[in-house]
Amino acid sequence: MKTANLLALVLVTLTLNTGCVVSIGGRSHSQTPPMPPPAPPPVVVNNPTDAATVAEIDAAAQLNMDSARTQALSRIAGRPALGVPVQVHLINVTYRCLNFESSKMQVLQQIIARPDFCDGTRHAIVSQLNNLSFDSNRQAILGQINSRLAAGSAS
Repeated sequence: MKTANLLALVLVTLTLNTGCVVSIGGRSHSQTPPMPPPAPPPVVVNNPTDAATVAEIDAAAQLNMDSARTQALSRIAGRPALGVPVQVHLINVTYRCLNFESSKMQVLQQIIARPDFCDGTRHAIVSQLNNLSFDSNRQAILGQINSRLAAGSAS
């Protein structure tokens, strides 16, 4: 009887001391995370005014708060005369440095509404459109661009 009790005690102790690991929805180690899209090529400007604006865009990108970055980039996007390389750089920084989708949309829509919106600017926006998370926002940007082209105001 003592042997049976001892055996039962050992079995209960072993059962309680062994753990069971359950993984639900775990990622297999053989899968690699998707690579981020490559960064767009750097913009080269020769005009000192454009170079100063590019530096200002880069400084705005370094601000700590997304709202501050959005406000600074929106102010630059609203300026009356921006060269195409500056507009492209502004778009690149908008996609890369703004965290919130609504912030990206605000700046991109402001750029599309510019009177000097052109094919180079359009290409920079559309080629990086997958940086927007929501399909509805991508559709809204494409719709706004299409409206501009239908009105004949893009060069």
